[in-house]
Amino acid sequence: MKKIFLYILTFATMGVLLFGSYTLGKNIIYGTNPTNNLLITTTTEFVDKDNLKKGSNHNLKADEYAYKTSEINSYIKGESQTDKKLVFLTFDDGVDTLITPQILDILKEHQVPATFFVVGQYVTESAKDIMTRQIREGHAIGIHSYTHNIGLLYPYMVGNTPVILQEFKDTQDAIKNILGNDYFPSVWRYPGGAMSWSGLETVDTTLKAQGIENIDWNLMNGDAESPLKKPQTPEQMMTYLHSSGQYYPETTVKVVLMHDTVGREITVETLPRIIKYFKDQGYEFGILE
Repeated sequence: MKKIFLYILTFATMGVLLFGSYTLGKNIIYGTNPTNNLLITTTTEFVDKDNLKKGSNHNLKADEYAYKTSEINSYIKGESQTDKKLVFLTFDDGVDTLITPQILDILKEHQVPATFFVVGQYVTESAKDIMTRQIREGHAIGIHSYTHNIGLLYPYMVGNTPVILQEFKDTQDAIKNILGNDYFPSVWRYPGGAMSWSGLETVDTTLKAQGIENIDWNLMNGDAESPLKKPQTPEQMMTYLHSSGQYYPETTVKVVLMHDTVGREITVETLPRIIKYFKDQGYEFGILE
Protein backbone atom coordinates (compact mmCIF):
# COMPACT_ATOMS: atom_id res chain seq x y z
CA MET A 1 0.00 0.00 0.00
CA LYS A 2 2.86 2.36 0.90
CA LYS A 3 4.52 1.62 -2.46
CA ILE A 4 1.32 2.41 -4.36
CA PHE A 5 0.96 5.70 -2.45
CA LEU A 6 4.57 6.65 -3.21
CA TYR A 7 4.07 5.92 -6.93
CA ILE A 8 0.95 8.10 -7.03
CA LEU A 9 2.72 10.92 -5.15
CA THR A 10 5.71 10.75 -7.50
CA PHE A 11 3.57 10.91 -10.67
CA ALA A 12 1.49 13.76 -9.23
CA THR A 13 4.63 15.75 -8.40
CA MET A 14 6.02 15.20 -11.91
CA GLY A 15 2.73 16.34 -13.40
CA VAL A 16 2.77 19.57 -11.41
CA LEU A 17 6.36 20.27 -12.42
CA LEU A 18 5.67 19.59 -16.08
CA PHE A 19 2.50 21.70 -16.06
CA GLY A 20 4.26 24.47 -14.19
CA SER A 21 7.19 24.63 -16.62
CA TYR A 22 4.83 24.79 -19.58
CA THR A 23 2.73 27.61 -18.19
CA LEU A 24 5.75 29.60 -17.09
CA GLY A 25 7.01 29.28 -20.63
CA LYS A 26 3.79 31.00 -21.63
CA ASN A 27 4.62 33.79 -19.14
CA ILE A 28 1.79 32.79 -16.82
CA ILE A 29 2.36 32.27 -13.10
CA TYR A 30 -0.19 30.24 -11.19
CA GLY A 31 -0.88 30.26 -7.46
CA THR A 32 -3.67 29.70 -4.97
CA ASN A 33 -5.29 31.95 -2.45
CA PRO A 34 -5.06 30.11 0.92
CA THR A 35 -8.33 31.59 2.17
CA ASN A 36 -10.59 30.34 -0.60
CA ASN A 37 -8.37 28.11 -2.78
CA LEU A 38 -9.18 30.18 -5.87
CA LEU A 39 -6.70 29.95 -8.75
CA ILE A 40 -4.79 33.22 -9.25
CA THR A 41 -3.20 33.97 -12.62
CA THR A 42 -0.74 36.70 -13.52
CA THR A 43 0.23 37.36 -17.12
CA THR A 44 3.59 38.95 -17.88
CA GLU A 45 3.33 41.42 -20.78
CA PHE A 46 6.24 42.41 -22.98
CA VAL A 47 6.01 46.12 -23.80
CA ASP A 48 7.64 47.66 -26.86
CA LYS A 49 9.07 50.94 -25.54
CA ASP A 50 9.31 52.33 -29.08
CA ASN A 51 5.52 52.40 -29.33
CA LEU A 52 3.39 55.40 -28.43
CA LYS A 53 2.94 55.80 -24.69
CA LYS A 54 -0.75 55.79 -23.81
CA GLY A 55 -2.08 59.27 -23.14
CA SER A 56 1.01 61.09 -24.42
CA ASN A 57 2.66 62.53 -27.53
CA HIS A 58 5.81 60.35 -27.50
CA ASN A 59 6.97 56.79 -26.89
CA LEU A 60 7.78 55.13 -23.56
CA LYS A 61 11.53 55.39 -24.03
CA ALA A 62 11.29 59.17 -24.38
CA ASP A 63 10.11 59.51 -20.78
CA GLU A 64 13.80 59.88 -19.91
CA TYR A 65 14.09 63.25 -21.68
CA ALA A 66 10.49 64.53 -21.88
CA TYR A 67 9.75 67.78 -20.03
CA LYS A 68 6.44 69.34 -19.07
CA THR A 69 5.69 72.29 -21.32
CA SER A 70 4.52 74.39 -18.37
CA GLU A 71 7.93 74.00 -16.72
CA ILE A 72 9.84 74.97 -19.86
CA ASN A 73 7.52 77.92 -20.42
CA SER A 74 8.38 79.25 -16.98
CA TYR A 75 12.08 79.24 -17.90
CA ILE A 76 11.86 80.86 -21.33
CA LYS A 77 9.48 83.53 -20.02
CA GLY A 78 11.89 84.39 -17.21
CA GLU A 79 9.48 83.31 -14.47
CA SER A 80 11.80 80.60 -13.10
CA GLN A 81 15.53 79.93 -13.15
CA THR A 82 17.63 76.79 -13.52
CA ASP A 83 21.31 76.01 -13.98
CA LYS A 84 20.51 73.05 -16.21
CA LYS A 85 21.39 73.53 -19.88
CA LEU A 86 18.48 72.21 -21.94
CA VAL A 87 17.67 72.63 -25.61
CA PHE A 88 14.48 71.71 -27.42
CA LEU A 89 14.65 71.49 -31.20
CA THR A 90 11.18 72.21 -32.59
CA PHE A 91 9.91 71.99 -36.15
CA ASP A 92 6.67 73.63 -37.35
CA ASP A 93 4.39 73.27 -40.38
CA GLY A 94 4.95 69.59 -41.30
CA VAL A 95 4.36 66.86 -42.16
CA ASP A 96 6.28 67.25 -45.45
CA THR A 97 7.04 64.05 -47.34
CA LEU A 98 10.32 65.44 -48.69
CA ILE A 99 11.81 67.63 -45.94
CA THR A 100 10.60 65.85 -42.78
CA PRO A 101 12.34 62.52 -43.56
CA GLN A 102 15.61 64.38 -44.19
CA ILE A 103 15.27 66.08 -40.80
CA LEU A 104 14.61 62.70 -39.19
CA ASP A 105 17.68 61.19 -40.85
CA ILE A 106 19.90 63.92 -39.37
CA LEU A 107 18.36 63.62 -35.91
CA LYS A 108 18.89 59.86 -36.01
CA GLU A 109 22.49 60.21 -37.17
CA HIS A 110 23.29 62.59 -34.32
CA GLN A 111 21.11 60.75 -31.78
CA VAL A 112 19.05 63.74 -30.63
CA PRO A 113 15.27 64.14 -30.24
CA ALA A 114 12.93 66.89 -31.41
CA THR A 115 9.33 68.05 -31.10
CA PHE A 116 7.29 68.34 -34.30
CA PHE A 117 4.30 70.69 -34.44
CA VAL A 118 2.16 69.37 -37.28
CA VAL A 119 -0.51 71.05 -39.41
CA GLY A 120 -3.66 68.94 -39.57
CA GLN A 121 -4.28 69.21 -43.31
CA TYR A 122 -0.95 67.47 -43.92
CA VAL A 123 -1.70 64.62 -41.51
CA THR A 124 -2.89 62.15 -44.15
CA GLU A 125 -2.25 58.51 -45.04
CA SER A 126 0.79 59.63 -47.04
CA ALA A 127 2.28 60.92 -43.77
CA LYS A 128 1.55 57.78 -41.74
CA ASP A 129 4.97 56.15 -42.13
CA ILE A 130 6.73 59.43 -41.30
CA MET A 131 4.67 60.07 -38.17
CA THR A 132 5.02 56.49 -37.00
CA ARG A 133 8.76 56.87 -37.47
CA GLN A 134 8.75 60.12 -35.46
CA ILE A 135 7.23 58.30 -32.50
CA ARG A 136 9.35 55.15 -32.77
CA GLU A 137 12.58 57.17 -33.01
CA GLY A 138 11.85 59.04 -29.78
CA HIS A 139 10.42 62.35 -30.96
CA ALA A 140 7.27 64.17 -29.81
CA ILE A 141 4.33 65.37 -31.89
CA GLY A 142 2.37 68.52 -31.03
CA ILE A 143 -0.40 70.46 -32.77
CA HIS A 144 -0.02 73.58 -34.93
CA SER A 145 -3.61 74.20 -36.17
CA TYR A 146 -5.33 72.51 -39.12
CA THR A 147 -5.04 75.11 -41.90
CA HIS A 148 -2.33 77.51 -40.70
CA ASN A 149 -4.53 80.20 -42.28
CA ILE A 150 -3.48 83.35 -40.43
CA GLY A 151 -6.40 85.46 -41.68
CA LEU A 152 -8.90 82.83 -40.58
CA LEU A 153 -7.30 82.15 -37.20
CA TYR A 154 -6.57 85.77 -36.25
CA PRO A 155 -8.79 88.26 -38.12
CA TYR A 156 -7.57 91.80 -37.41
CA MET A 157 -4.74 90.27 -35.31
CA VAL A 158 -7.26 88.93 -32.76
CA GLY A 159 -7.71 85.24 -32.05
CA ASN A 160 -10.88 83.68 -33.46
CA THR A 161 -11.63 81.40 -30.51
CA PRO A 162 -14.20 79.02 -32.11
CA VAL A 163 -12.05 78.56 -35.22
CA ILE A 164 -8.83 77.96 -33.27
CA LEU A 165 -10.46 75.39 -30.98
CA GLN A 166 -12.14 73.61 -33.89
CA GLU A 167 -8.87 73.45 -35.81
CA PHE A 168 -7.16 72.06 -32.73
CA LYS A 169 -9.79 69.31 -32.45
CA ASP A 170 -9.67 68.54 -36.18
CA THR A 171 -5.91 68.15 -36.04
CA GLN A 172 -6.09 66.00 -32.92
CA ASP A 173 -8.61 63.74 -34.67
CA ALA A 174 -6.40 63.53 -37.76
CA ILE A 175 -3.38 62.50 -35.67
CA LYS A 176 -5.41 59.90 -33.76
CA ASN A 177 -6.55 58.50 -37.08
CA ILE A 178 -2.88 57.90 -37.91
CA LEU A 179 -1.34 57.02 -34.52
CA GLY A 180 -4.36 55.64 -32.68
CA ASN A 181 -6.50 56.78 -29.77
CA ASP A 182 -3.61 56.52 -27.29
CA TYR A 183 -2.25 59.82 -28.65
CA PHE A 184 -2.79 62.90 -26.47
CA PRO A 185 -1.63 66.36 -27.63
CA SER A 186 -0.27 67.78 -24.38
CA VAL A 187 1.58 70.57 -26.21
CA TRP A 188 0.66 72.88 -29.04
CA ARG A 189 1.88 76.03 -30.76
CA TYR A 190 -0.08 78.90 -32.26
CA PRO A 191 0.81 79.63 -35.90
CA GLY A 192 2.90 82.78 -35.68
CA GLY A 193 3.35 82.24 -31.95
CA ALA A 194 1.08 83.36 -29.11
CA MET A 195 3.26 86.46 -28.73
CA SER A 196 2.00 87.78 -32.08
CA TRP A 197 -1.73 87.99 -31.35
CA SER A 198 -4.27 89.21 -28.81
CA GLY A 199 -7.52 87.69 -27.56
CA LEU A 200 -6.16 84.19 -26.91
CA GLU A 201 -7.16 83.96 -23.25
CA THR A 202 -10.26 81.82 -23.78
CA VAL A 203 -8.37 79.36 -25.98
CA ASP A 204 -5.58 79.09 -23.42
CA THR A 205 -8.01 78.56 -20.54
CA THR A 206 -10.02 75.95 -22.45
CA LEU A 207 -6.99 73.92 -23.49
CA LYS A 208 -5.24 74.19 -20.13
CA ALA A 209 -8.34 72.72 -18.50
CA GLN A 210 -7.71 69.67 -20.70
CA GLY A 211 -4.03 69.49 -19.74
CA ILE A 212 -2.74 71.15 -22.92
CA GLU A 213 -0.13 73.95 -22.92
CA ASN A 214 0.99 76.20 -25.75
CA ILE A 215 4.61 77.23 -26.14
CA ASP A 216 6.51 79.74 -28.27
CA TRP A 217 10.33 79.83 -28.51
CA ASN A 218 13.36 81.88 -27.51
CA LEU A 219 15.69 81.09 -30.42
CA MET A 220 15.06 81.00 -34.19
CA ASN A 221 17.08 79.85 -37.17
CA GLY A 222 15.36 82.39 -39.44
CA ASP A 223 14.01 79.95 -42.02
CA ALA A 224 10.56 81.60 -41.93
CA GLU A 225 11.83 85.11 -42.61
CA SER A 226 11.02 87.09 -45.75
CA PRO A 227 13.35 86.47 -48.72
CA LEU A 228 15.37 89.60 -47.94
CA LYS A 229 15.99 88.58 -44.31
CA LYS A 230 16.10 84.80 -44.63
CA PRO A 231 19.57 83.25 -44.20
CA GLN A 232 20.93 81.87 -47.47
CA THR A 233 23.91 79.89 -46.18
CA PRO A 234 24.64 77.76 -43.08
CA GLU A 235 27.01 80.48 -41.85
CA GLN A 236 24.27 83.11 -42.11
CA MET A 237 21.80 80.81 -40.38
CA MET A 238 24.14 80.20 -37.45
CA THR A 239 24.68 83.95 -37.10
CA TYR A 240 20.93 84.51 -37.13
CA LEU A 241 20.42 81.78 -34.53
CA HIS A 242 22.90 83.31 -32.10
CA SER A 243 21.54 86.84 -32.47
CA SER A 244 17.85 85.86 -32.17
CA GLY A 245 18.11 85.18 -28.44
CA GLN A 246 18.65 88.83 -27.55
CA TYR A 247 14.91 89.51 -27.65
CA TYR A 248 14.06 87.03 -24.88
CA PRO A 249 14.84 86.68 -21.15
CA GLU A 250 18.28 85.21 -20.40
CA THR A 251 18.10 81.52 -19.52
CA THR A 252 20.04 78.28 -19.97
CA VAL A 253 16.91 76.68 -21.47
CA LYS A 254 16.52 77.11 -25.23
CA VAL A 255 13.52 76.35 -27.44
CA VAL A 256 14.59 76.60 -31.07
CA LEU A 257 12.05 77.44 -33.78
CA MET A 258 12.63 75.77 -37.16
CA HIS A 259 10.43 74.43 -39.96
CA ASP A 260 10.23 71.10 -41.77
CA THR A 261 8.26 72.08 -44.83
CA VAL A 262 8.80 72.90 -48.49
CA GLY A 263 11.53 75.44 -49.23
CA ARG A 264 13.46 74.78 -46.00
CA GLU A 265 16.44 73.04 -47.58
CA ILE A 266 18.78 75.48 -45.82
CA THR A 267 17.46 74.18 -42.48
CA VAL A 268 18.31 70.63 -43.53
CA GLU A 269 21.80 71.75 -44.53
CA THR A 270 22.45 73.70 -41.32
CA LEU A 271 20.85 71.34 -38.79
CA PRO A 272 24.03 69.28 -38.17
CA ARG A 273 25.88 72.50 -37.25
CA ILE A 274 23.08 73.56 -34.91
CA ILE A 275 23.17 70.20 -33.16
CA LYS A 276 26.97 70.28 -32.90
CA TYR A 277 26.89 73.78 -31.44
CA PHE A 278 24.58 72.77 -28.59
CA LYS A 279 26.47 69.54 -27.93
CA ASP A 280 29.76 71.45 -27.76
CA GLN A 281 28.17 73.87 -25.26
CA GLY A 282 27.12 70.99 -23.00
CA TYR A 283 23.39 71.11 -23.60
CA GLU A 284 21.05 68.17 -23.06
CA PHE A 285 18.40 67.62 -25.71
CA GLY A 286 14.76 67.15 -24.71
CA ILE A 287 11.22 66.97 -26.03
CA LEU A 288 8.07 68.77 -24.94
CA GLU A 289 5.04 67.03 -23.47
